Order: sequence, then C-alpha cells, then structure tokens
Amino acid sequence: MGARATAAVAPPRRQDLMDSDDLLDYSNRVFGHLPRRDQRRWATVYLSGLLATPGRKSVRRLAHTLALPSSAAQALQQFITSSPWDWAAPRRELARLAAGLLPDAVWTTGTVLLRRGGTQAVGLHQRPLPESGRRVNCQLSVGLFLTDGRRSIPVDWELMLDDTWCDDPERRRRTRIPDEVTSRPVWALALEMLARAAADGVAGSAPLVHGPGAGRDASLLATHLDRAGREFVIEVPPHQPLTALPSGGPGPATVRTGTAAGLVADHVRTARPGRDGRRPLYSALVRFHSPKTSSAVPRRAFRLIAEIPPGRDRPSRFWLTSLLDTGAAAVHALALRSAVTETSVDQLQNGLGLLDFEGRSFPGWHHHMTLASAAYLYRSLSGAATPARAHG
Repeated sequence: MGARATAAVAPPRRQDLMDSDDLLDYSNRVFGHLPRRDQRRWATVYLSGLLATPGRKSVRRLAHTLALPSSAAQALQQFITSSPWDWAAPRRELARLAAGLLPDAVWTTGTVLLRRGGTQAVGLHQRPLPESGRRVNCQLSVGLFLTDGRRSIPVDWELMLDDTWCDDPERRRRTRIPDEVTSRPVWALALEMLARAAADGVAGSAPLVHGPGAGRDASLLATHLDRAGREFVIEVPPHQPLTALPSGGPGPATVRTGTAAGLVADHVRTARPGRDGRRPLYSALVRFHSPKTSSAVPRRAFRLIAEIPPGRDRPSRFWLTSLLDTGAAAVHALALRSAVTETSVDQLQNGLGLLDFEGRSFPGWHHHMTLASAAYLYRSLSGAATPARAHG
C-alpha cells in the first residue's frame, strides 16, 4: 500500500468509495489472501458500505447506499454468513498495519455487549447489564486493541460462549461452532488473542492493559501473563484480596493482608492534596492473597497503584502491574489508555455497524467483526477517525 493510503482524505461519501483507489489498495492489502475473486470483490463492497452508510448497517442499506442492484443485498449476506473464508489472515494484516501506525502502542481489551431478541443467534445468553444489573438476552464479546495515547485499533475478536452453547451438539451444528472452540472466561479469551499476536510477531514486547473484566480471576490472568514474559497492567475491583509487602522484604511483623481498598485507606487519610486538588497516587508492593495455598496464585511481588480523584475521600480505581521499575505516574498513564479503547468501541458501535450483524452463525459473526475492524483502521489511516485521548 503506497502513500495514498495514509494521506488525509475527506469523509467517505456513497459511490466515491466504490471508485476510490485508496480503498481498493487497502482492501487488497487486507483481504487479498481470499482465494476467489468474487470474495475479494464483496469484501471491498462490504467495506465500502460500512464506511459510507449512515445509521444501521444492514446489508440492504449497504447495497442501497452504494447504488447496487437489488440482488447485491443477498450476495452480501451470503458473503458474510455462508462464504467459507478464513478471517485469521485479514486480522493478522490488520494487526501489522496497526502496529506500524502506532509504534509505541500497548495492548488493551474492550468488551461489547449486544442486546438481541430471539434465541437462535450464536452466543445468546442471559447476562446482567453493567450499569443496572438487569439481566438481558445478549451476545458478549471481547476485542484486542493496539492503543497509544490517542488512538485504539481493534485487531482481533472472540465471542463468549458458555456451556449451554459448547455442550449442545445441535446448537454447535446449527451455528457452525468449530470443534476446537470451548467455553472460556473473558481473561482466557484475551490471553488466546494475545498469544496469536505473539505467534505472528506483532508488538511482542508491548504490555497488556486489561480492564475490570478479569474480575475475581485477575490472579489467573496475571499468572499466565507472567509465565509468558508479558508485562501487564490489570484493573482490579476494590475488594480484590491482596497482601501488602514491606519495601525491604517480607517480614511477619509488617506484612498486611486485606482488600485493595483497605490497603489504601491509611494513605487516603494522611496524603495531602496538591495544588490541583489531587492526592498522590498510591503505590505499594503486593502479592495476590488466597486463603488456600495454590500454585494457581502467583507468589511474586507486583505493584498496586490506586487513583484518588480530587474532592474524594476514597480511591476510585485500582491496578496491579508487573512493571516494578516504572514510576506510578507512568503506569497510571498506561492504565488510562483503556479510556481510548472505550471511545473506539463507541465509534465502532455507533458509526461502523459493529452491532449490526444480522446472521446467526459463528463464522458470520467473525466475518462481520473483521470487516468492521478493517473499516475502523481504514478511517484511522485516512485521518477520518476522530482521535481520542486518555484522560488523567
């Protein structure tokens, strides 16, 4: 792909995209591996439609926006839901392009919850909404992003499938779930995507910044990342059990065990706010605490970082990191890159049809997520995406 693909262009408009050499070059770069000419063509058409169509991105609306014949909607649906093309190679190319665009990026994760009616779409399950706790019928997915301080690019996706899907042969057959796919928690899906990127040689030394989705399994995520030699910053809940270690080494008289919030309580009472109203970040060496000794719980030291907002008398967010030689402010800045990813998820959902997949199959869902991610990266390369910034 030449310099044309990275030049700033105006926001795409309808038929202009179908005639764009830039987009064709980009589509050939990402989807050129597809074995059939018609698959490569429909990839470009679908990509064009996602970029140009306002509002909901149904295949009918995509075809209408691009002024295509009425039969095109059916062909697009066939390309997404039934055509047997492999999404791994396009995602590998997306990761390589994103790594070139964001040379100092870290890995981040983002979750997407799609409320849907019916019972047939792959992965549908009753789950609580984060904001209200009310249980709804939805799909839940986790994405892997490359993120600097301004932009966050999605490069891989996994769909959450529980045992009601993975242990049901008829459901698996109907939605074409591969035999090797099993039920795994969010943190394990993140590890799997990160391992794929490492195998492809993409951003191998970049740390992972993982949001609160790890939940009670933060220790397992940390264990596997530590074993893989991957540095990390993991957000943990206030009630995360931890053991605080003295700076000079473990000593029975000074070791304290409690929750993340409890360990920070004394600091909140004694730390004075600066001129900007902020208290200093709390930073202390800790290790994961488990009432039962288990090889699954890492015993080595990590660092707990806590943020205390201005005007508050308690910390609001907590992170554990393996970056022991990195200052608390620098770790905090990396942790806040998750906010850039949240903005990208919103843009993907509201502007590029991330949630508008109309099919029911596992391959179809992955095809659509790959095309939506490709559309987002194209906008980033062309300068049409609105950059976000991490807020400190």
